[in-house]
Amino acid sequence: MLRAYRVVAAVALGAAVLLSLPFSALAAPPSRAWGVWVSDGTAWLAATPRDSPPDGSVVGWRFSEASDGGIGEPPGGELPSFEGVCGRETAGSGHKRVVVAVDFGDVGAMGSGGEEPRPGDRPPAQAAPVCVAGAEDATTAQLLAAAAEVRVDGAGGVVSVDGHPGPAPGAAALAAAPLRSGASGPPIPLIVGGATALALLAAGTALATRRRISARSGH
Repeated sequence: MLRAYRVVAAVALGAAVLLSLPFSALAAPPSRAWGVWVSDGTAWLAATPRDSPPDGSVVGWRFSEASDGGIGEPPGGELPSFEGVCGRETAGSGHKRVVVAVDFGDVGAMGSGGEEPRPGDRPPAQAAPVCVAGAEDATTAQLLAAAAEVRVDGAGGVVSVDGHPGPAPGAAALAAAPLRSGASGPPIPLIVGGATALALLAAGTALATRRRISARSGH
């Protein structure tokens, strides 16, 4: 009987301690992920990897901690200027030019609790924003792939940029945005090959016809 009382008391004490903890302590730990942002000229606005920014946009990517399904913090430093990176020249028909800025995050904050970053967490050196060109319907993720090596998960979310963070199981490389959009019809090599085949067929038919005519004339 005394042992039963002790078990009940221990359970009650554990429940009391659990209930006394703040809600934030019970919540899931923040996850670290790549988030994407688009500048309106004065601030970073949250975006998604599937968004297709217009010509003249400034897109920023940052690896940081995110909680409650958020995308973490926007890129640090000054907002890049489109004119300052891409110049004043506009994109041609069917194209767009976009500034892409990549922020690998704070190395010291990579490990939660202040511990050393885990293997594969140390990011490459920060690079200056770059100007990339792509199709008018290119997404933020495709434009990023035109400026860096990008790997995505099955849902299309960016999981690593230039190998940071380390290898992600199941992640696949993302192809860069095409330089033209709206292309229709077969590719040029297929057209050339088809034309060549038709020319050879026509030549063969003509040669066969001449031989038949010659054979008939000989009789």
